[in-house]
Amino acid sequence: MDTLFSLLPDLSPFTMLMLAVAGIFIGAAAHFTFSGPGAAAERLAHLTKTYGDPGRRIDLRTARDHTPEGVFKALLPDTKTERAQIQLQLRRAGFDSPHAMRNFFLIRFLAAIAGPLIVMSMYGLHQAAALPDPFASYFQGMSPLGAAQLAAITVAVCFYTPTIWLNRKVKARKMQIEQGFPNALDLLQISTEAGMGFDTSMTRVGQVLAEVCPPISEEFLMCQAEILAGRDRQEALFDMAERTGVEEAMSFAQLISQSMEFGTSISSALNAYAKEMRETREMKAVEQANKLPVKMSGVMASMMLPALFLITLGPTILRYMQVFGD
Repeated sequence: MDTLFSLLPDLSPFTMLMLAVAGIFIGAAAHFTFSGPGAAAERLAHLTKTYGDPGRRIDLRTARDHTPEGVFKALLPDTKTERAQIQLQLRRAGFDSPHAMRNFFLIRFLAAIAGPLIVMSMYGLHQAAALPDPFASYFQGMSPLGAAQLAAITVAVCFYTPTIWLNRKVKARKMQIEQGFPNALDLLQISTEAGMGFDTSMTRVGQVLAEVCPPISEEFLMCQAEILAGRDRQEALFDMAERTGVEEAMSFAQLISQSMEFGTSISSALNAYAKEMRETREMKAVEQANKLPVKMSGVMASMMLPALFLITLGPTILRYMQVFGD
């Protein structure tokens, strides 16, 4: 240590300054190497992952309609029109994978087979006195014909349950989009007024709505991913409207296409359309509220009329029964 300090006075000021600068650079390099990415790098990495699910981005390069081959010829519809209708229902439910239709029919087929197999297996265990008591009571005194009828009913229930579930999911997703679309238009209008481009605004709104309204976020980001992949903006917008199955989305696609075609202000058009959508949503709420008295009157009438008839006609019926019974 004494030797080191004895050498320092022999160094020139310039050399000491260069050593100090070198030490600062080495320390900074070590800090950035071992401290990990900063906040700006994390934010940039987050922004690069916002154009939808990576799996769905890969599916952009894959054809959606496939001619059934092999075993799937017996599962999938033969005509392209029927396959397109089912594929549209799956896309409106949020299943946009090219293999969604194949998986749906496969699940329905397996469910239709598994249901009766479970019923017949339980009946066989009941005949062998190996079925647990909580389940044995359902098969008590059941004949083989009754078990076969129950298995047939199970086939129908298991076969149509996926279709019913799909229709309910489509309705729930459409309701989410209808309720959140006016807010999405307000955010788009604010973003365009702030000076952002339409594509950038749509991407930003999709990021913001990821937690609030996931269906709109998925559709917006998927639309922008298609545009970045080279698809025409108008086709991507109308395809998004077709996927959602909502009239407001179709009107939105027409509005943006006409604004870009004629060069009008997108911000003012979005502002007017968002206001119109809020008024339409308010009118729908008023309509639902006005329907409540009619629905309640039907329920009250069905509940009160039998009791009213029993009170008014009961004594008369009893008197006639006494008179003519004698």
